[in-house]
Amino acid sequence: MSELLYSVAVPFKRKGKEALKESDFVLALSIDLHWFNPEQAKNILNQAEKAGLIKKEGELIMPAFDLNSVEIPTGFKPDSGAFEKKPVFERVIERMIAATGMEKRKVISLINKKQEELSKLVEIEVSALLVALENGVSVDDLIDEECAALLTPSSSS
Repeated sequence: MSELLYSVAVPFKRKGKEALKESDFVLALSIDLHWFNPEQAKNILNQAEKAGLIKKEGELIMPAFDLNSVEIPTGFKPDSGAFEKKPVFERVIERMIAATGMEKRKVISLINKKQEELSKLVEIEVSALLVALENGVSVDDLIDEECAALLTPSSSS
């Protein structure tokens, strides 16, 4: 499970609610838990929405996953660098885990199988995106990001 999933689940679990106002969620992460400043907490909320971990209805947000299935480790506190932008590949894996409940090894296995089926003619990120789509996981934003990355010459690659 990802730190984002845990960070999203904690405010709901602590308050014992299935829905929270956006402002209450941000306050829980920043003021109650002292994990982030309010701006970072809003960023967490945006990332959670993009990852398909929450759904919005008016002012309320709700987890898009079964809260009861998420076991928060004792003493959990997110790593300060946990929410810096991760590579597309890692974000696809995290979304697959959150959306399907599959174990990380299973997700990676499916991606590797897809990579073999495509005779390794595409980047591993493309195979990961295809597997996510085949499993009904929302990755449209990551597709756009990966297309831009593939079309942009990089000096580091």
